[in-house]
Amino acid sequence: MASPVPQTTESHALNQREADRLWNWVLARQGLAPHSRRQGVEEIADAGLGLHAARLPSPFATVAARAADPAIPLKLFDPAVRSRLVTLRCMRKTLHTLPLDLAAAAHAATLRFRERDALRAIVNAGHSTHTVATATAAVVELLGESGPLFHRTIEDRLAAAGMPVVVTRLALKLAWERGTLTYVNQAAGWNREVRTFTLTARAYPVLDTALDPHVATDRLMAAYLDRYGPISIRDATWWSALSRAAVAGGLERAAIKLVQLSTPWSDSPLYMSAQRFAEFTVADDADYASGVNLLAHEDVALKAYFETRRRYMGDLAPEAAFNQIGEVLPTILLDGSVVGTWTWDPTAKRVRHRLIPRFVPSSRHAEVRAAAARLTAIMRSGLHRTPDPRIAVGQLSL
Repeated sequence: MASPVPQTTESHALNQREADRLWNWVLARQGLAPHSRRQGVEEIADAGLGLHAARLPSPFATVAARAADPAIPLKLFDPAVRSRLVTLRCMRKTLHTLPLDLAAAAHAATLRFRERDALRAIVNAGHSTHTVATATAAVVELLGESGPLFHRTIEDRLAAAGMPVVVTRLALKLAWERGTLTYVNQAAGWNREVRTFTLTARAYPVLDTALDPHVATDRLMAAYLDRYGPISIRDATWWSALSRAAVAGGLERAAIKLVQLSTPWSDSPLYMSAQRFAEFTVADDADYASGVNLLAHEDVALKAYFETRRRYMGDLAPEAAFNQIGEVLPTILLDGSVVGTWTWDPTAKRVRHRLIPRFVPSSRHAEVRAAAARLTAIMRSGLHRTPDPRIAVGQLSL
């Protein structure tokens, strides 16, 4: 049986220059160009289809790269803004911070395999679903009475009532995946985590956690295509962890007129909204160059692709931008191409950058230094001033 492919209305072949211009146009639409920086956290999260949130600094650095004002990333700690963004596990079972409408689609479209893993963990731990359901009811009752609680506080209080800690953890995991509970980091800085859980219905009363999975897949694929097209089917399946049939079906049911493109990035056909492609062809010259961008660890602009990573990697080896477990490093882009990496020096409290030799013309080194200085100032402004030494900057997990 032939693999499903989306229906297209026209096709175009792009040479290297045209493809480069298109990639920079995509970056500019997300706020990754000097003339297109965005005015708010929610606008940035919407334009990028979320903020990758598996590492504590990533959401803050992601917003910083796209923000028109250096004070905008600090809004991530504003309770009013937090009430309109939710952090949940979704695409590839990784944490993303999303506006509520996109979160509903991402949650429902990816729930099946996340729920499956949580249920398997219960079986592997030798506990029954009935026992975990009892613990879940106790967690819901506790949070209903108390409001948000630190996860260890939940474990301690239920342990005092006779509930084994391991059962409480399994219940928290399953309830979070199902959308009954939601995770909230209440820290006031990007370098600290205060992991609390609360009832989703109370924290986000308009978040639809019961969206039909097929409707959710259609909406998620339409949003992904809009933000990141042109994409290949392999890009979409890798990004979402959904099947090829689900991806192609979602694109088909979304009823978006598609163009098929061939590019130097891959031998596979790429797909893009016909409307967006038409916008690209008449864009201003400034939209075809994105300048210098320092992107976060696991930045959404780069994690959106797999098969077509040549758009930003060119002929570079993977280790130039990815670590050994496949995570994209904090990178430096020059007009859409990886030219180096950066790190945060916690002792000096500054960005340290490293360029690939001979990849950046000497005439543009000043731009890179200025971008690193700007990011240093923004990252310093968002530091929690009295971090708990027991809480390290690292990966979030449960």
